[in-house]
Amino acid sequence: MDMVYLYLRNQFKASRNGLRQLILIHILSFLLLFLFDTGCYICGCKDYFLWFYKQLTFPSLYPLLLQRPWTIITYSFIHKGFIDLFWDVFILYIFAQRIPVITRSKHMFRLYGLGQIVGAVVFAILYHFAPPFKGIATDLIGPSAAIYAIMAAVCACMPNLRLYCFFFSLPLRYIAFALLLIALCHVRTQYAGAYLAQLAGALVGYVYGKLCKNDMDMNQSFFNTHTHSVHRTYMSVKVTKQ
Repeated sequence: MDMVYLYLRNQFKASRNGLRQLILIHILSFLLLFLFDTGCYICGCKDYFLWFYKQLTFPSLYPLLLQRPWTIITYSFIHKGFIDLFWDVFILYIFAQRIPVITRSKHMFRLYGLGQIVGAVVFAILYHFAPPFKGIATDLIGPSAAIYAIMAAVCACMPNLRLYCFFFSLPLRYIAFALLLIALCHVRTQYAGAYLAQLAGALVGYVYGKLCKNDMDMNQSFFNTHTHSVHRTYMSVKVTKQ
């Protein structure tokens, strides 16, 4: 047990380790919820788990959202089952580990957070204003919107990256396109909110990636990219004059 604690502490203390930290957070959240669910089931208190689980999911109705505002963050760390956890972590790893610059903690979490929040906002807008869905009570769970943001950002920054598997290779942008096409095909189904959240996350990730494409030194703040570019231009002109 001490070894596990030391390993987790070292992983979360390490800098530029955002990818591994995100994966560990998802695995730990899944395990903790699974253990809590199992304990409640054994003790005959299943209703307590269902109430707690509901407090973590992002609701589609505005009054419920006012009661649970923290769910705009917590919903993305909830998984329906082990298969969903596996695929979320798998897709996250495939795309995020391809570009080392983005794996620095502050930028990885920033990109994840942008996709997470924008996806939830689009989900809420759909169920408040779209006539086919207006007033329907449902919940949003899972990190798909945040993961799609990372996926789109990686493809925008480095569109020629390829996935090598055994005897063949495949451009990552083709995988991203296929996933986005699947999401688009489900927009007219009863799960439209979740898939629109994915598309919204991909859009914000693509914009993020495009803005960072010509400035790969991400030690500086993403929102100050233009300022630092101007500063470098000024310094180069000054050196030339001298």
